[in-house]
Amino acid sequence: MSLWALAIHASCPTILLDYSTIFPSAGNGSLGFCKYQNIRYAAIPTGPLRWAKPQWPLTEHQTNIGNLAQPNVSCATTEDCLFMDIWIPYNRTGNQLAVMVWQYGGGFNIGSKTQQAATQTTPEGLFDLSSDFIFVSFNYRLGITGLATGPSFNHQGGISNAALWDTAHGFRWIQRYIHAFGGDGTRVTAVGHSAGASSLLFAITRFAGHAEQLFSRAFIQSPGYFAGAGHWSAERFWLNVSAAAGCPGGSIECMRGVSFSMLNRAASTSTRASGYVLQPKVDGNFAADTYEAQFYQGNFNFSGELVITHHQHEGNSVPYQGITRESEFREYLRGVFPCMAEEAMDEMFSLYPVEQYESQALRLSDIAQSIEMTARNLAVTHALGNNTWNAQVIIPPATHQTDQPYYWYAPEKLSVVQGVAPSPQEDIHVPTAILMQKYLLSFVITGDPNKLWPEAKGKIYWPKYKEGNQPQGRAMIFNTTGLTIGPYDLSNERSVFWNKALWY
Repeated sequence: MSLWALAIHASCPTILLDYSTIFPSAGNGSLGFCKYQNIRYAAIPTGPLRWAKPQWPLTEHQTNIGNLAQPNVSCATTEDCLFMDIWIPYNRTGNQLAVMVWQYGGGFNIGSKTQQAATQTTPEGLFDLSSDFIFVSFNYRLGITGLATGPSFNHQGGISNAALWDTAHGFRWIQRYIHAFGGDGTRVTAVGHSAGASSLLFAITRFAGHAEQLFSRAFIQSPGYFAGAGHWSAERFWLNVSAAAGCPGGSIECMRGVSFSMLNRAASTSTRASGYVLQPKVDGNFAADTYEAQFYQGNFNFSGELVITHHQHEGNSVPYQGITRESEFREYLRGVFPCMAEEAMDEMFSLYPVEQYESQALRLSDIAQSIEMTARNLAVTHALGNNTWNAQVIIPPATHQTDQPYYWYAPEKLSVVQGVAPSPQEDIHVPTAILMQKYLLSFVITGDPNKLWPEAKGKIYWPKYKEGNQPQGRAMIFNTTGLTIGPYDLSNERSVFWNKALWY
């Protein structure tokens, strides 16, 4: 072990688990935290474990010093990827602290425990504000290894939506082991953005609500995924991928022997040819229905506090390419929603009148924003009795991920995660970033975004959606010109339409 590693070990405790001994990979008193990197939370999902439920890891006979993989290991580039990072405040291991668990976005196809798009999602800036929490992030399977599905696939023992099973397993690991790091398993706040936020909502609604609650609170940011529908499209895609990978007929035994690189090439080729979208699909099991439909029908299990946010222009400011006429629009949607009745499609079109848009392409972008993202806020908020904190981000350009560099801002991004590029921060309005972090941390630590730092400059009281029996919903409006509370009507015809999942 190097002198540098010995110095870290002298400053931060060694963690003893029943299957692994874990040394810190970074940290000391001047940094204010200790980091434990690449903890294996599940067995390597290869061979017979490819497209299987995650299994508990085997006993490790060598001390884990964080070098089982690269710091920024991603399930998009390797199958040996089911690792977790844990950050604890320096010299606070004797306390049972609140736990923040981060779930990254990336469309269920890219991303990692340390990186989301151009944003480094590590908590140095959060620890600069408080040492009263523990931070956890973990990888989940992506792309074809995380989202394969279809009748033939399932018939042969494949598990649909392996990515979602990984998320649930990660939270079970936290419940079992976080006490060894000084964490309180009864005060776990799940925080996620985009696909990561959707994985949390799938966890709340898994098995139609007939499963234990995995976390006590949730901070949901711009939940997004594109469901698609139909056994036929899933079956066709699986058979196409298997044929391209050299396994005609869709033999899962054969496909489990295909190299990871070949598998991804075959999936990429088939995706481009068919337009199939690798996203979580309704499987009648873990995902008994789309999560918005589950919330709309009351099929969920969650009794904790929840924050849910979205951007003003999640995706409706960028036109879809290649769509110029309504006939092309209908053809495209027919491919995406093969089970949608013509009457349902007509109703959908009536909710987005063509005269309101400069082009059919922008019309499609607005529909995509509704179904992929904003409509979910209505389902969750109403299911929880309007007892949620809601927010809209209008920080320019107010598009998907605009808020992420703000939540992950650090005064001086410390390079304790080697190989991960620091987030661009020159365009961040620092006072707004710190306020957003304070609301987040107050929620993580106390369950209320208002409780901590109540006198902070610019921090205003954030009411729940219909607090005080207000007839009109209200939301926090995050903007760099100052925070405000504004009216927020979730109950619009568009959101109600998509929450019924009439396309399925």
